Amino acid sequence: MKTICTIAEKHLVCIIMLLTTFIISSCKDDNVGEFVLTGNIEHLIPEGTYDLKKTETSSGQYIVFMPDLDYNFEYWGLTLKQVDYYIDDELYSSETRSPWEIIINKDDMEKGNHKLRAEMKISGQACDDVVLVKEKAFYISNNSGITERHGDIYIDYNYITKGEELVITPELLTNRSTEGCEFDQVKYYWDGKLIATYTTSPYTLRYKVDDEIESTHQISVQIAYHDVFSKNLSYNWSFSNYKIHSSNDYFYSCRLKSGRNDYKNGETISLVAKLYKGSGVKKDFDIEFYLDDELIAKSSSFPYTFNYRLTNLSKGSHVLKYKFITKESNVTSIQTTENIIIITE
Repeated sequence: MKTICTIAEKHLVCIIMLLTTFIISSCKDDNVGEFVLTGNIEHLIPEGTYDLKKTETSSGQYIVFMPDLDYNFEYWGLTLKQVDYYIDDELYSSETRSPWEIIINKDDMEKGNHKLRAEMKISGQACDDVVLVKEKAFYISNNSGITERHGDIYIDYNYITKGEELVITPELLTNRSTEGCEFDQVKYYWDGKLIATYTTSPYTLRYKVDDEIESTHQISVQIAYHDVFSKNLSYNWSFSNYKIHSSNDYFYSCRLKSGRNDYKNGETISLVAKLYKGSGVKKDFDIEFYLDDELIAKSSSFPYTFNYRLTNLSKGSHVLKYKFITKESNVTSIQTTENIIIITE
């Protein structure tokens, strides 16, 4: 299988290179180094350079489809002008601006198999418009929408070295949970061994760790809770490679508190950045949070929690970007991670 994939990838690259070479050879002005496509260009666009990308909200309620065009489209001077989406051969939506995506609420669909067809109208400066067509099949089951969604739970924990105290606190995100959600009991396990049981708030574990530096361990948390709909609910969380750090280590993490990625305008997202910085580390660290490439928060102290109210966002997917910045002397490095959230209303 690996050989087949490699050949396919090389074949696609060759097609793109040949297409680019052909286009460049058709330049109107060889001295400028720019080109203008003219006439019918449909036969020039390799099929492997366009597709449809499908994502789903973690709640399972919504499906999002959007065009996925190769970066060469911009190089060739081609832009997306309109996307017509058909579901089971009936027009569902026409999108005329970025990000050109549709959101399908599974509750609005009949159960069974469905076919999505996207007709992507591509335009150039002097060429004829061309319509690129892609189809995707999807299935709606009996319980495709929101099913048993109860507590939205976040587990807060710290990073440590030998001899320090591991602190873990479970947090129930009440605004993202069903009515009446409350913890009944929280159990903590270290390498499979039960080390603590709590039945009253704040259910926080404080556990001194004397295991050797560089060793890795498994942390597990088992939560029994209830809401107005059910008296016997459970939530299990584990961290299978929790490391005991050295004085020369640094380690960070950035994430959304919520376990779901679907939001409505007016709701608040909670972002968390944590850092372990050993006593021997001479570097400085910053965190920057971006929403759709707009800076919304920054900090140089850790742990850092930022709450941000979502307003005036278009329905569809939006990108949360975390930039972790490391500075030492005159050298700066940046590591970036991303999350996708889906605005449903």
